[in-house]
Amino acid sequence: MLTSFFGNSKPAHFLLLGVIIASAFIWTLFQAPMMEISVGYILFQAFLLGVIIIGIILLDFIVSKNHLTRRNAYSILFYSCFIIMFPIFFLHSEIILANFFILLAIRRIISLRNDSNSEKKILDAALWITLASLFYFWSLLLFLPLWIAVIQKPNLTYKQMLIPIVGFFAVIIINTAFQLLIHDSVSWLIHWKQNISYDFSLYNSAKIFVPITLLSGLLVWTGFYRLQRLGSIPLKERPNYWMIFIITLVSFVIALCSPIKDGSEMIFLFAPTAILCAKYMEGIQGDIYRAKDKVEVWFKEIILWIVVVFGFVFMVL
Repeated sequence: MLTSFFGNSKPAHFLLLGVIIASAFIWTLFQAPMMEISVGYILFQAFLLGVIIIGIILLDFIVSKNHLTRRNAYSILFYSCFIIMFPIFFLHSEIILANFFILLAIRRIISLRNDSNSEKKILDAALWITLASLFYFWSLLLFLPLWIAVIQKPNLTYKQMLIPIVGFFAVIIINTAFQLLIHDSVSWLIHWKQNISYDFSLYNSAKIFVPITLLSGLLVWTGFYRLQRLGSIPLKERPNYWMIFIITLVSFVIALCSPIKDGSEMIFLFAPTAILCAKYMEGIQGDIYRAKDKVEVWFKEIILWIVVVFGFVFMVL
């Protein structure tokens, strides 16, 4: 059973998922319109692939470090399957980089419940969010969960409220200086903001519509499931779960603001949805088996198989 295999976290899971992601990445590049192959092109694509795989490791670190789930590989399995389900994502280097920086920011935002090094964590999160916005403007919306996390943290000071602003302007000033030095222009500020596209015509394609429907269905199902059982979560862990819900809502808006609606924008929902799905799936262990609730066990097993199979099917379409 897949649930048994991924029910714990082992290096073999990272190796397996890394190979799958690499295979999907290379397959997608070969299916895309051919570009002039050069050493620079190959190195850049290898760099992007490395960023994606490191993002998987980073997600597992976020989940385990903040005790968002038990020790299992469900979150990285769902995340990896979502990625190969939307292979168009591999062709958007800006979104790949923006998503990676957002993961780094989420890591800092969630860890703010631990009061140690708060100022550094807030500054880091602000820097990562602003860096992400250089590749995908609407990443700036993540400042909302950052400020909420700052307000909720223990021993809040007014100086800590100002740190995100400092981080924001630090990146803007450095990038402006870089643009002046390289291009002798600050026109990037004019083109920084991306227009929101209201053209959803590409969603009519089954290759995009079906994966989005599956992703949305899983998000709604697991989200309501966790909300109903929020009372069973220890009080000290509840703020992190509420923060995941807030990040999910903001990520949905970020995806909705995309300048191109081709499915690649869904990447911003992958991490929070994967965390919610992992928390839902891990319930098959222990208590359910003792209760002999075979229906729920097989229902969750089927869900996992559907996600895996759909991932491979839409990867090759």
